[in-house]
Amino acid sequence: MKKLVFLVVIALLVIGTASAQGWGWVPPAPPETVRVDGTLQLQNGHIVLSTGTVVYFVPGLMRYIGFIDGLREGARISAEGFASGNFLQPTKLTIGGREYDFAANTPGWGPMGGPMMGHHMRGHRRWGGRW
Repeated sequence: MKKLVFLVVIALLVIGTASAQGWGWVPPAPPETVRVDGTLQLQNGHIVLSTGTVVYFVPGLMRYIGFIDGLREGARISAEGFASGNFLQPTKLTIGGREYDFAANTPGWGPMGGPMMGHHMRGHRRWGGRW
């Protein structure tokens, strides 16, 4: 019995020491800010911005169709925003010489590299709002 208690205590000490060391996890880098000039296209039901060599998926532009003049397939646009892989979250669009600012609708990036909810989510039922 004493041997079993001794082995359990040693095992707990080893586990405690190993867990205190950490595992070398490095948080992901925040997305980089880019400026992209290209053509809007539809691919598999998603709006993409094609530069000719790179294709960026632009999630969120779908909700502005019909509200922004010139936002249609084949339009030449210039976009500024955050790129992560092949996704582009626009903060500013220039379509036909007119600028549209989306910075207020873009979530911030937290200290661990993940998205933080922006002010546009306040008041939403899921996040404790009053609706």
